[in-house]
Amino acid sequence: MRSPGVVTRIDPTKLRTDPELGLVFTIQDLQTLFGVTAKFDINEYAIVLDVPGLDRFSGKLAETETPIQLEGLPQVAPQKFSIAAVEQKVNATGSASRSTNYRGDFLAVSSAFGGSWFIRTDQPNLENPQTWNIAEAQFLRQTNSTDYFVGSQPTFWQTQGAGDYWGFTSIQRQGFVPPKPFGGGSSDPHQRLQADSIGRTISGKAEPGTLARLVQGFGDHVIAEILVDSSGIYRFENIKSQNQFLGNNYRILLYPQGRLTAQP
Repeated sequence: MRSPGVVTRIDPTKLRTDPELGLVFTIQDLQTLFGVTAKFDINEYAIVLDVPGLDRFSGKLAETETPIQLEGLPQVAPQKFSIAAVEQKVNATGSASRSTNYRGDFLAVSSAFGGSWFIRTDQPNLENPQTWNIAEAQFLRQTNSTDYFVGSQPTFWQTQGAGDYWGFTSIQRQGFVPPKPFGGGSSDPHQRLQADSIGRTISGKAEPGTLARLVQGFGDHVIAEILVDSSGIYRFENIKSQNQFLGNNYRILLYPQGRLTAQP
């Protein structure tokens, strides 16, 4: 049974049933099971219930993300080769005693053959095409299991210093999915060697009847909760740890007898 102030497990065989009222609780039951005190008001001729902590209850369970339904939507096949964006920058410098110099930077990006391509050309002297040189150029095809990098790319081995190299890199993954890229431009092969999330099992021991809550970091965002049974062991399985942006710190809050109004 769950309420704003307590989460508890009740043996139905121990509940009382009145032939006229149905399910009933004594004043002692309310105190023992739910932590609710009661007193009789002779003026109102009524039982007044004192439910603790209703005004300070917090820590809602995290809502499960609703999956995106793609069934029934039409599929649009991309062209084998296209141009999405082209940009040309020109910087002019000069003075009264010095002739004007035009320096440019050209880049283009789009898709080709199931992947994407990116090129950037450095133009030290815009008026002299012979001074132009390709600073970056890359063809990239990424899937959950395989990546192909062709062209300029950052190094991913430890013995190499800073800087890019020109070559071909293939990454084959088995059993994990890489993180989703959020940046634009070229991609880093080193980031594609990491897993997007890691499933962990968090377990411990507590007194039976204790409510164990798993929270992220030092906030009150509740990831999962479980009421400890007679074994005295709580276990949270396959807790996804996003290693790209979120921290890997968790806390277990233990509420004795499932009383959310108590200090965990």
